[in-house]
Amino acid sequence: MLTGISLVGSSTPAHAEAGNTYFKTEQEVINFLGQSAPLNQKEAVKGYPVNGLDSQQVKLDDVEKVYPHDQALKDVPSKLGSGFALARSAPTEGGPSITTEGPDIRKSSSDDKEPWLGNWDAKSVCGQPSHNPDGKPMPCGFVGVLDTKYPTMQTSAAVMGKAQFSYKTQATVGQDTSQTSGWSVGGKVSSELTTPGGPGGGKAGTELNFTYSESTTTTNKWTTMTEQNNTYDVPDGVSGWVEGRANGGRYLGYIVYKLDFVDGSGKEKQKLVLIPARVLIQAPGNSVPMTFVKRRG
Repeated sequence: MLTGISLVGSSTPAHAEAGNTYFKTEQEVINFLGQSAPLNQKEAVKGYPVNGLDSQQVKLDDVEKVYPHDQALKDVPSKLGSGFALARSAPTEGGPSITTEGPDIRKSSSDDKEPWLGNWDAKSVCGQPSHNPDGKPMPCGFVGVLDTKYPTMQTSAAVMGKAQFSYKTQATVGQDTSQTSGWSVGGKVSSELTTPGGPGGGKAGTELNFTYSESTTTTNKWTTMTEQNNTYDVPDGVSGWVEGRANGGRYLGYIVYKLDFVDGSGKEKQKLVLIPARVLIQAPGNSVPMTFVKRRG
C-alpha cells in the first residue's frame, strides 16, 4: 500500500506516490513510515544534542519509568565509547589520588547547572578542556529510548468530501554554523505545507522549523527536499487533510557528561552527570527529513 509523498534530495526530481490512498488511524501511519524510515528502540548522540533538544521540561520521574538511570549508566560505554569510563582510584606512594563522586543524577532537564564549575550550564560545559592530564575535552552525549515515533510537524486544514484540493510541500535542511567540538552534528529543517485556493486553502502556519540530531547509527544525513505539487481527492462524506511527519523519533533519556576536576588544593575528583532530556533524532538510514501523508476522519 502506497500513500504519502516520498521526496528525495534537491538534486533529484521529487516523486509522488501513486494512487489516492489515505490513512485513518495513527497506527496505520506509523506502520507505513516504519517501512521506509525504521527507528531503533535505543539511540545515542555523541556530543551535546544542541539540535533536536526538546525545550519543554523533562522530569526525572518520567524518564525513570521507561529508562532507569542504572540501565543508562550501563549503556553509556557501549553507546558513547570508553571516554566516559571513570578512572580507578589506585594511587601510588606520593602519587595522585582521584576521588569518584556520584553518579550525579539531576531531577529535571532544567537542573543542568554544574556546581563544580561555577554553575555553568551543560551546553557550556560540553567540549571545554578537561582537567584530565590527557588534555581531551570533557566528553558529552545523549542516550535514550524511543518515546514518540514520527511526530507530526505540520497539518493542513481539514476538508469535507467530496472535494479536491491541491497542496505544495517543501523542506530545506540547513547546518548550524555555530557548533563547537563538544556538540553533536545536526541542523535545522524549515518545512512548508501550502494548500493554495479552494477548500482548505492557506498555509499550515507560516513556516515550521524544527531541529534534529544525528545519532551514532546515522548513515545518511537529511537532505533538502524539492518542491512538490500534489492533488488530494477527499472521498464523499469524510473529512481529509495532509500531515507532515518527521522521519525520525523523539527519544527520552539523559544528557551525559564526564567531569574531571582539580580543586584549588590540587585534589582530583571525577563524576558522571545524567540530566533528563528528550531529543528528536533522525531515522538512521533515511536522508529524507519529512513524509507528507494523507489522512481521513
